[in-house]
Amino acid sequence: MIRTRELTTQAGFYEEFLMGRGKFDPVEFGVNLSREDFTDQMVGDFAETYRDGWTVDELLLHPREAMRFCDDVRRQHAYYDLPDDIILRVILGRRKNP
Repeated sequence: MIRTRELTTQAGFYEEFLMGRGKFDPVEFGVNLSREDFTDQMVGDFAETYRDGWTVDELLLHPREAMRFCDDVRRQHAYYDLPDDIILRVILGRRKNP
């Protein structure tokens, strides 16, 4: 019985932590933009950097380049607390839901 409760609690944690990563407020990371404006900015930065050269899928196949892109975005906008996965996730999300 105790083990079942542990698994339920652990499963709940992972569901909230991993599956909920798409639900965030940019302000949580020191970004003073609405989520839509933040997404526009990240997509714009991606388009400017890779001008018809790479898709976001291609970028994700090159992890070092993806990390460099994220580092450049953080430096450019002073978003020092913004994780890589949030930057890349909003670009992926826009591609799937234009």
